[in-house]
Amino acid sequence: MLRRGSVVSATAGEAGNGGNVNINSKFIIAIPKEDSDIIANAFEGNGGRVQINTQGIFGTEFRSQETNQSDITASSKFGVSGIVTIESPDNSSIPNNLGKLPQKAIDTDALIANSCIARRNQQQNGSFFITGSGGLPLRPGDPSLPFYSTGDVQPIPTESTTLPTQTRPWQIGDRVIEPSGVYELPNGKLVLGKEC
Repeated sequence: MLRRGSVVSATAGEAGNGGNVNINSKFIIAIPKEDSDIIANAFEGNGGRVQINTQGIFGTEFRSQETNQSDITASSKFGVSGIVTIESPDNSSIPNNLGKLPQKAIDTDALIANSCIARRNQQQNGSFFITGSGGLPLRPGDPSLPFYSTGDVQPIPTESTTLPTQTRPWQIGDRVIEPSGVYELPNGKLVLGKEC
């Protein structure tokens, strides 16, 4: 994957010849407008050799000179151009067919009407039951939804307010109900408790 101006290069300086680039890869993928190049170029000397063996090459192609696109080149400014050999199955039809859809869209009503689901229960009428106020969690892993309303959450008392007295305080042996999660009430407040 060639991205963000990456370069595979065997390029010579002033008088030297371009080097050799050999790539054996299952796929070569480049983003055309990101200017990622595979080059074996020279300035005064001869261009080098680029040999690519791949099952698919996408987003880049051979060009005689470098451009602002993703290129494969083996050129020379003043010498003889090099050789680019790309051994790959013909994938030219793939980019040209990606956006084309069939002219006639699929009739989904006909698919459902002819499915085994629709035919299996032809004699029966459907039914819908509401079994409670709960429901499925919004996302997998979320706690289950509360089954009953918990009422309003009481505010934390300040110095000027007093707590209502309980008729009987908790005693050893009384059942302890541990909280299992944080639940949001219909009014948006959060409650720490056991499935409210």
